[in-house]
Amino acid sequence: MTDLLLYDHPHSPCARRVRIALLEKGLAWRSRVLDLTRMEQKAPWYLALNPNGIVPTLVHGERVLWESNVITEYLDDVFPGEKLYPADPWQRAQAKMWQAFELEMAKEFRPLMYHRVIGPVDRARSKEELLADVAKSTVDAAHLAWVRRVWDGAVVDDAEAARLDALLMGRLDRLDAQLAGRAFLVGDRFTIADVSVLPRVAMYPWIGLPVDAARHPNVRRWLDANERRPSFARSLEPAPS
Repeated sequence: MTDLLLYDHPHSPCARRVRIALLEKGLAWRSRVLDLTRMEQKAPWYLALNPNGIVPTLVHGERVLWESNVITEYLDDVFPGEKLYPADPWQRAQAKMWQAFELEMAKEFRPLMYHRVIGPVDRARSKEELLADVAKSTVDAAHLAWVRRVWDGAVVDDAEAARLDALLMGRLDRLDAQLAGRAFLVGDRFTIADVSVLPRVAMYPWIGLPVDAARHPNVRRWLDANERRPSFARSLEPAPS
């Protein structure tokens, strides 16, 4: 049972960490890219696969897995090759704490992504046109209300955006301290800790936050080194469908 289908999106850091894991394990897979601008992830057929209505979802034969950290651990356990999750209990615990760190980072990141990136893209067409397109996937009132809020630029106000900016820069401060004198977040090799955090940090410039050597030299060095890693470079795009 090796047939792998990933419900995916190229700009999702959660989906990207699964693609990195697949590449690190040397696995072939197919991607089915969801149109998030139409909220295809909220369509009834997709919610039947993933009740959380987010990407990614992995289908392995008859098995359906959702949540990126669950998927990466499953891939590491089921398939041979270099292990991404450390065998040492303390190192494994540290790696999982960095996964938890990234989950909190995501809560601070997503509102700014909608406010600064997705909203302007949505406003390239009329609100009515956008809502009509979204209604092809979902007619749920809460989903449509969220689309209106994003289009209106009402996800966060200036004060909340500034607060989230500060929190996210504080996350980089913490990462920079961890990476002082180290090439990797945990131990002396590339692990799931790096796989989990790298895609989110790589997207900081998307929301207007710098990752520069002046304030965060260790994060900048870590990011630059891993952007040259084959799995990281090749994970930018989904696999062919």
